[in-house]
Amino acid sequence: MSDKKKFRLSPDGLFRQNIVLMSGLVTAPVIVAATTFERALILTLSFLMISYTSILICRFIPRKIAYTVRILAYVGVAAVMYIPTMLLLNAWFPETASQVSIYIEILVVNSLLLAKTESRFYLCPFSEMAADALVYVAGYALAAFAVGIIREFLAYGQLFGMRVCDAPVPAAKTTFFGFFLVGILAAVCRAITNHRRRARTDVIRKGAE
Repeated sequence: MSDKKKFRLSPDGLFRQNIVLMSGLVTAPVIVAATTFERALILTLSFLMISYTSILICRFIPRKIAYTVRILAYVGVAAVMYIPTMLLLNAWFPETASQVSIYIEILVVNSLLLAKTESRFYLCPFSEMAADALVYVAGYALAAFAVGIIREFLAYGQLFGMRVCDAPVPAAKTTFFGFFLVGILAAVCRAITNHRRRARTDVIRKGAE
């Protein structure tokens, strides 16, 4: 019988360790810039193209190199990936991409790349790392789209760019409301996570009895 452990994809990055709602590693772009579905889409695509691609590339940087030098290398790779990312986004979303470009620049030094790589991703085989990191990107997308869609409806009376009613809460486009909404979603996410943890604990306890 093979002793090789079968890989099981962890859903941690979606809820329990969501980098926006739970750990708060990449919150600023979502809080400030995710005011519509289109903006949330741009943030998600840029996060995928900059952070995820950089994580895959930086995996090949030798671990023997000093930690500080490795971190600088990660930032360098992300900065290089920023260039084609902005070229593509400006071609796909010529007006909106320029409006959120400063928040895309922040992604070059985001904590998913600079912290999670060393503490989690680079501790497992490449294929497992690629799948695990993609789950974290999906968690970012989940938060960004939730915030963007809700604020687009409240602030502009639109859904996916289509007008459906008068704006119920025009102030929803402000940064303050972004903080408020992310806080509410974080509380909901934490409540769901705690409920699932308690349910799992109860099952284990009953099985032990």
